[in-house]
Amino acid sequence: MGSAIASFFSKYGIWMAVPGFFVGAGLLIYFIKGVVKVGDRARMFSVPLLEQQLIEFPEAREVILWGEGPLFSSRFAKLDFELKSEDNGIPVEGHTIWIHSSSSGLSKARIDLKRFHIPRPGRYRFEIQGLGEPRENDAGHQLVFMKPHRMKTIAYILGIILSAFIFIGSIVLFFLSLLLPKAQS
Repeated sequence: MGSAIASFFSKYGIWMAVPGFFVGAGLLIYFIKGVVKVGDRARMFSVPLLEQQLIEFPEAREVILWGEGPLFSSRFAKLDFELKSEDNGIPVEGHTIWIHSSSSGLSKARIDLKRFHIPRPGRYRFEIQGLGEPRENDAGHQLVFMKPHRMKTIAYILGIILSAFIFIGSIVLFFLSLLLPKAQS
């Protein structure tokens, strides 16, 4: 059995590895670009760190509040956020996110903080409790309202894992087919 498998790979391994390499590389590029675009497309708008401000939502929908700032920042810790209708001051239903998603680049990081269900388009008063006195590096921080995109992100990450498996597997198969003794025909 083992010699039959070795014989098969020594005979056809290169023919399977080369297309697998290009398919895996192409899919890897596609899924990496896709996961970046998902985050960019989900972004609605950002606001600075202010205790109170008016913001406008163009449609009724679910939104996720993200904190964005320098890597390893703890500026969003112990803050609470509230959104109230400008008309009547009724608070918008909001839920704290207990299992946080995060993303980071070379200099900035983003973490999801709270989920709001915007009942209707219009202006809302956004309030931050626990902000305290302004800090020197507050200009480097902002709050970002985004459309929900966790499931799309997870799908792209699974695609990255699968395509990386195909890509790396084809490289391993290529070298194995070169190292295995050639089968006699």
